[in-house]
Amino acid sequence: MNLRDIVQWDTRALQAVQRSLSVRAATIRLVQDGLADIGRLPAWQDAAADAARRRFRIVADDLSGEATAIAVVERLARDLVDAVTHLKVEVDGLREAAAAHGMALSDNGDIIDAPGPPVDAAATRRDELRAAARALILQAEDLVADAAAVLARAADGAAEPGETDRAGTGLSAPAPPPDGSPLDNREYWEALPAAQRREVIEQHPEWVGSRDGIPSAVRHEANVSRFDDERSRWEAERVRLRDGLDRNMFGGAFTEDDARLWYAEQKLRDLDDLEKLVRDHPDGRLMLLDLQSGERTMAAFALGDPDSADHISVTTPGIDTTVASLRGMTDEAAALKAETERQLDLAGRTSDTVSTIAWLGYQPPTTTGPGNYDVPFIDQNLGRGWLVDSWQSDRATAGAPKLASFYEGLDIASRTPDPHITALGHSYGSYTQGLALQDAGPRQPVDDAVFYGSPGFDANDESDLGLAPRHGFVMRAHDDPITVADGFGRLGPDPVQTHLEQLSVREAATPDGVQREDANGHSEYPRPSGNGELRTSGYNMAVIVAGMPELAIR
Repeated sequence: MNLRDIVQWDTRALQAVQRSLSVRAATIRLVQDGLADIGRLPAWQDAAADAARRRFRIVADDLSGEATAIAVVERLARDLVDAVTHLKVEVDGLREAAAAHGMALSDNGDIIDAPGPPVDAAATRRDELRAAARALILQAEDLVADAAAVLARAADGAAEPGETDRAGTGLSAPAPPPDGSPLDNREYWEALPAAQRREVIEQHPEWVGSRDGIPSAVRHEANVSRFDDERSRWEAERVRLRDGLDRNMFGGAFTEDDARLWYAEQKLRDLDDLEKLVRDHPDGRLMLLDLQSGERTMAAFALGDPDSADHISVTTPGIDTTVASLRGMTDEAAALKAETERQLDLAGRTSDTVSTIAWLGYQPPTTTGPGNYDVPFIDQNLGRGWLVDSWQSDRATAGAPKLASFYEGLDIASRTPDPHITALGHSYGSYTQGLALQDAGPRQPVDDAVFYGSPGFDANDESDLGLAPRHGFVMRAHDDPITVADGFGRLGPDPVQTHLEQLSVREAATPDGVQREDANGHSEYPRPSGNGELRTSGYNMAVIVAGMPELAIR
């Protein structure tokens, strides 16, 4: 199967088959109704009538089997028309896009370049076109395989009357590519016709809810639809663990079941928190829901539409952040969004749109919960506490590739050409952010990065982070206790000694005429002050998210 095969697919022939089968089905229904009417004649009650009725029932059963097979094939033809029409439109769009960039698509999905030296933008566009073409070819191959299976099932009489809408009697949506990149994921979704997209959301929401590159509205709908199933899963797990502990005369002394029970109960509380968050922010987007791959629940919540926003911020939190913290993070995201929009309005950019995202797609160190799960043995001996935990690199190392993929997915899924993306990292989250920026590869989607209350981010200047000069920023309060962790250098140079732009967090009158309070300690940076205005640190983040770093207070 190749692109030429898709273009040459004869949808008119499929439509003719569908019409013919529809007529045949109507004829069969007419005959079935006639046989039923004859069999119900009230005066026809002798032995011959009984024999005739038995014969009618045999004929009617045969007709029912034929009608079912016809209905299955007629539905298949109808679905194929929709699916193939969608593929043809997508192929035409790809060829037009390739031509607009001086390129051409070969039948197997390879790209024929325009003459002249290659440029980075062309390489990026080439990758996108190739991924899209191959996704269409895979979708076409899946359609052919599905159609063959349905026809074989109909020919064998495997479909029963009334089963024409069941699985196996029509086209089914393919699963997304395993370990697909955000670009692969986007092209997978784009290749699906509308009916199969709906099937994925309703029957396989776990396929797309947390998959980077998928539209945020789709991810939100898929994730929210999983609440009930996840609740049932963890309630059953809680019962299983409680029963096991009750039957064990030693309780959890020689097993980890008591710790597992603690986490199961915590995940049920997390679901409560997430459901309330979604209810309280009906225009928000739950872009990540993961209760399976780790001890702690992972989630991400967006305010505004990141797929259409001109400016997107992603905040990565630090130690002791859990789903219970997302409400506070979302409040901070709302304040940041409002201030960013205000600064854009003051600059005359009233049409610019903003989305602010709280990302908890990794498991930062915590000082709560069963101790043997949360802190490595060596640091238990040093003493529990978030300063000690801030030295650990394993959680950040595990989370950084996920964060890098999330950044890329925002860029890939955006309908805005080259959206302005700002990374905001607090505390241990700033270290995770720094590793993620270094993990981005040649396609760095992040334009600006702010590190605040940071113990280090394993970099000394913007080039280490894949950023342009003067697009990396550091903020630290004079009394932030994170300075204790900075001095050990386990997570890289002391942030205030790096070559990144050092921004003020002191009390200041900002260019918009607002007198703003200073930030103290470790947690006040993004929080509004008592008068409702963002502090100097929050203002600085807002103007950077707005793409106006020249207005930041140094």
